[in-house]
Amino acid sequence: MLNLGLKLYSNQLERYREEVINLFNDNKFGYIELLVYPDSLEDLNGWKCFKKEFNLDFTLHAPHFSHGVNLADKDFENRNVEVYEQVKRYKEELEAKYIIVHGGMEGSVDETVRQLDLINPPDMRIENKPPVSPRMPDKHCRGAKIEEIKFIINRHPCKFCLDVGHAFCSAVYYEIEQFEYLKQFQNLNPDCYHLSDGDFDSPIDIHYHIGKGDYDWQKVFEIIDSTKNMTLETVKKSGSESLNLFAQDVDEVKKCLKI
Repeated sequence: MLNLGLKLYSNQLERYREEVINLFNDNKFGYIELLVYPDSLEDLNGWKCFKKEFNLDFTLHAPHFSHGVNLADKDFENRNVEVYEQVKRYKEELEAKYIIVHGGMEGSVDETVRQLDLINPPDMRIENKPPVSPRMPDKHCRGAKIEEIKFIINRHPCKFCLDVGHAFCSAVYYEIEQFEYLKQFQNLNPDCYHLSDGDFDSPIDIHYHIGKGDYDWQKVFEIIDSTKNMTLETVKKSGSESLNLFAQDVDEVKKCLKI
C-alpha cells in the first residue's frame, strides 16, 4: 500500500490550509510530516484542531542546523534541549508516529549520541545526510557516512529514515557507486524514506521535483521498500506558495510504481 507524506513547517498551517484540504480530499497524501519550527508552540493548537477535523496522521521532523539546532556540538546543548522539549510537546499532542532527527554539523558523532541519550526523543528515526550543504560547503554533516548511521543506531534506541537523494550525494562525494551505496543504506532496514530528485553525479542535494532531475526512479523503487512511509521533500514553488507541484510529484511516483 502506498503511503506518501506531505512535508510542511509548523508555522505554515494558515498559508497552505485550503490546498492541504484539497490534496487530502484528492487522496494525494496519507500523512503530514511536520517540521517543528523552533518556538512555534502557539501554532500547535491549530494543528490539533486540523488533525481532529480531518482525522489526519502526523509524523514529525525535528529542527536542525539551519534553525539553530546542532546535536553534534556541545555548545548547542542547552538550546537543543529547549527546542526538543517543544518537539516532544508536538509529538504528544498530535499523537505523531515518530520524530525524524539530523545528526548535526561538524562536531562528532559521539557527541550526537551523547546528546540523543540526554534528550531521548521518543520514537526517533535518524536520517542520513549529504556530506556538505551548498550554503556551508566547509562544514560536514554527521550521518552522511553509513558508518555514522550504524554507530548511532547501535548506541541509541532508534530506527532509520533513508533519504534517497542524500545517499546518492554521499556516494558521489565518497566516490562509491551510487546504487551500491543506496543498497548499503537499505540494508540497515529503514523504517521510512525521504524522496526528491536531483543531479545523479553531484554531491550537492537539490530537492528537485520528481522527474525534473535524472534519478532512475524505476531502479530506486526496485531497491527501497515502497510500502513504508515515503515523504516527498521536493521544493515548494516560491512566490505563489502553491502545492500544485506536490500533486504532480505524487502522480510521478505512482507512474513509476505503475499504480
